[in-house]
Amino acid sequence: MTVKGRVLNPITGEGISNVPVIMYRSTLDYPSGSKRVKETTTDSDGYFEISKASLSKCYLTCHTTDVGDYYPIGWEKKDDVPLFDAFTISVKKGKTMHADYYAVPYGSLTLNIKNTSCFNSFDNIKIYFDGGPYDSRTFNPGLMTSLDGCIDIPGSPVKSSMGYKYFHWEVTKNSVTTTYYDTVFVNEGLTTILNVNY
Repeated sequence: MTVKGRVLNPITGEGISNVPVIMYRSTLDYPSGSKRVKETTTDSDGYFEISKASLSKCYLTCHTTDVGDYYPIGWEKKDDVPLFDAFTISVKKGKTMHADYYAVPYGSLTLNIKNTSCFNSFDNIKIYFDGGPYDSRTFNPGLMTSLDGCIDIPGSPVKSSMGYKYFHWEVTKNSVTTTYYDTVFVNEGLTTILNVNY
């Protein structure tokens, strides 16, 4: 059985090097229920190939957290690769399979909230996180906060996976509600600032 593939950042297409890719065999002979039978690491461009003389009940895992601060997304299913879950694929006996593993690095996001033209203490803002691809669930989708009055809150950086993040907010002033939308891109190792001025 052979598995060929690549460990990469799906946003940039860049491979991730030196990542351990491990083949296990399911067995009742071991307390954990599995035995490590083969291991390899990705090359400088993120490619790997792992082979083993035919065994039954084998599966493959990948450990991007061993080589840096990455948010693991999981295996990208190809060639009818059976997935146990996003992080484990079943290896077919007697076949050469192709499977890629996705992971994205982290940056951080700062959310600053300021009522720049306060009408009165009944001013209200509701801020919502609408998600984004490869989201690390730093924020739960849906209503993040509801604030009243003349707000001026500088934020602090919060660790977040690389990629687009979508937000909207509803502002009510003088009994009139207006909705705003914004999208930010969190870059690897950098702090992205979202200013919610209303």
